[in-house]
Amino acid sequence: MITYEWSFPNFECDSENKVKTIHWRYTAADGEHSASMYGSCAGSEGMDFDAMTKEHCISCVLEKQEQTEEEMQSNLSSQIDKQKNPETISKTKEW
Repeated sequence: MITYEWSFPNFECDSENKVKTIHWRYTAADGEHSASMYGSCAGSEGMDFDAMTKEHCISCVLEKQEQTEEEMQSNLSSQIDKQKNPETISKTKEW
């Protein structure tokens, strides 16, 4: 079963403590396999660093993405599936 998790490792704020840029990561994990997407986007108008919540950040990121959360999950799920069932396998030969 794949679990998905949002994380926000960094925020860029102005001198009035308003969030100007959100740096985000969306990670999927299934046992020993994992995949992630990351990016950055502008904060919403007047977004106060001290008052914001994780849910507010998720909504802000999704508003600015070209993909829905479901499409992002499908992408990550596909990456994990390819890890479990690789199309090619890298090999070496020592001569």
